[in-house]
Amino acid sequence: MMEFNMQYDPSLDGSVSGDDQPPESESMALIGPNEPKGSLGFRRLMWIRKYKPGHLDEIAGNAKLVEELRKYNWKKPLLVYGPPGTGKTVIVEALAVDLGFELTEINDRNIENAKTIMQTSSIFGDRKLILIDNVDQIGNIALLTDAIKETRNPTILITSEFQSKRLKTIKLLCEKIQMRRLLSTTIANLLQKICKSEGIEADKSILAKIAENANGDARSAINDLEMIGKGKKKLTAEDTELLGSRNRLIDVYSALSSILAKRDFKEALNSTMNLDLEPRDTLLWIDENLPRVFKGKKEISSGYNYISRADIFIGRIQSRQYWGFLRYAVPLMTGGVNVSKGTSPVNYARYQFPMYIAKLGQTKKERSLKKSISGKLSPKLHVSSKIVVRDYIPLFRILLKNKKIAERELAERFKFEDEELEYIKGD
Repeated sequence: MMEFNMQYDPSLDGSVSGDDQPPESESMALIGPNEPKGSLGFRRLMWIRKYKPGHLDEIAGNAKLVEELRKYNWKKPLLVYGPPGTGKTVIVEALAVDLGFELTEINDRNIENAKTIMQTSSIFGDRKLILIDNVDQIGNIALLTDAIKETRNPTILITSEFQSKRLKTIKLLCEKIQMRRLLSTTIANLLQKICKSEGIEADKSILAKIAENANGDARSAINDLEMIGKGKKKLTAEDTELLGSRNRLIDVYSALSSILAKRDFKEALNSTMNLDLEPRDTLLWIDENLPRVFKGKKEISSGYNYISRADIFIGRIQSRQYWGFLRYAVPLMTGGVNVSKGTSPVNYARYQFPMYIAKLGQTKKERSLKKSISGKLSPKLHVSSKIVVRDYIPLFRILLKNKKIAERELAERFKFEDEELEYIKGD
């Protein structure tokens, strides 16, 4: 009788073993550098989360902004703006901890209850700190604007698109504070503290190079440090050669070449380590270009099998907020796709920007307007947003065109903004 000794591979069915399941509280807990090193949370968290500031005193740079937040009188809502990756959300979370406020976020899922949320205390009677992240992307901006006018709790709005026309009224209602990119010296000092905590010996010149390479983005710098330093006792100048410059397109093209065209499995596995892209976006780049490079149907099918399995784990990262699943997603979408082509020849095609991302960018404004219009019509017409978009917007367009209803009457009845009315008209 033949006996098989098979080791279970959790990636085969998209599940994970018990040891790889996140602790119940890990996705919600703030685990800082002072946590005992033997704990599960300490070992599993990425450094960017492991060393996330828990208090304002721990915020690196932007000292003036921190001081303004401490002294702010909250007579008006506060609009915090600045480039992506500067820590706008993190500083608000730290502020809530220091003030002892319950942090409550308003987004498209609970926008209908925005006014109630902003006017009530927490269930324990404590004061709330209201956070509206990426306010420029909120669908029903008019409803949010009305709620902000009557807020009774400290309210902070965050945006990376300060010039957005959708924020015209909101900017009049808020005090404004700008968050700037960090100086490379500030980032280098932050990296030094992380190295000390991790027991890594690193010369200041090496940390300075990592900091300068990040171009003011502390998050990228910490990710780079983790990539070249994790598991090491000492960093050398040779380690920083892995970083290269942060040119996204060059990085992406290089990674795609390693994954799709070359036949080096190890190089494919490591190709995305220095890529300054979210895992989902990286997967979309691979998905877009795989059929351009692979020739055979069998190879393409095998490649998409690995992509689909990686997509399952990336979806779990988003739903469970557990980044440990990257240990399965990344090998599947890099090494897995790389071995799919076997020894078959490949096409040396020009890599294309993901069509999915491009279409999202092109239709962002239209989708935002549909969402905003639906948010106003749906409660009054007692139908779903889908039906509003499918049936009622075309209906109102016809009524306006045939002058069966006046623009002013429609705008006043449903409180449409000029931009929303123009979309309904179809001009």
